[in-house]
Amino acid sequence: MGRTQGCIQRNRKRVLAILSLFLVIVVSSAGALRVEAGSSQAAMYASIFDAKFYAQKYPDLAAAFGNNENALLAHFLTNGMVEGRQGCAEFNVQYYMAKYPDLRAAYGDQLPFYYMHYMSAGKIEGRQGNGTVNDIGTAAAPQPTVVQQPATPTGSDSVIDQVIAICNQERAKAGLGALTKTDVLCAVAQARSNELVRSFSHNRPDGRSCFTIYDEFGVAYGYAGENIAAGQHSAQEVANAWLSSPGHRRNIMNGNYHKIGVGLVVQQGSLYEYYWTEMFTD
Repeated sequence: MGRTQGCIQRNRKRVLAILSLFLVIVVSSAGALRVEAGSSQAAMYASIFDAKFYAQKYPDLAAAFGNNENALLAHFLTNGMVEGRQGCAEFNVQYYMAKYPDLRAAYGDQLPFYYMHYMSAGKIEGRQGNGTVNDIGTAAAPQPTVVQQPATPTGSDSVIDQVIAICNQERAKAGLGALTKTDVLCAVAQARSNELVRSFSHNRPDGRSCFTIYDEFGVAYGYAGENIAAGQHSAQEVANAWLSSPGHRRNIMNGNYHKIGVGLVVQQGSLYEYYWTEMFTD
């Protein structure tokens, strides 16, 4: 059966991040995190969240919410923690998870619990919330099996082209122009899918925003977006999952976007095996 937590639908073979806005995470009697409405909670989360830092680190959130601290906090509580985003300089969930094996044994890949642990107990215990990879002893990540796509389009039969075609069909129904596949965005998406094997998050494995990868490939943009998914075994399945998710659908149907790249990595024996990325620019 599928499982939902906050705003990710997830089980061993299905993962999809979606957007919504609420406030205040509490722990239910069943041990799962739930979200309730609330306000003026910034002080409560000061050890893991700073609105100014969050907006500066993630251009997509600054574009969406500006300097609205309540909206930024709402995103962090309902989406950012699940996605592994860094809410302040003091705490990085990827570091914290790797630094303390006892927490990893207790919480597994349930990222929000690491934030809540640091806020409620870890800081008091003197645990380190952030640092460098040099002081963490971690095993090397397995090398993924990459589904390579040719540098030039191969027609509608390729998996990548199938995903793009399905998305463009949906855009056409809304009177939007087709997204154009570009080699460089496919390369960006492929690189991000490789990273998803190590860390399924809109943050990169080293904690940086996913948008930093555009600079590494020399991609200039005014508008940019990312969709990620894991566990879907076909183009139709992943496209349907994205189109059924309000946040991901907004990316696909965004009239500011005109270019697209899609990446897929298959890592047999990993948690989700199939790792998909869509990258958009204007």
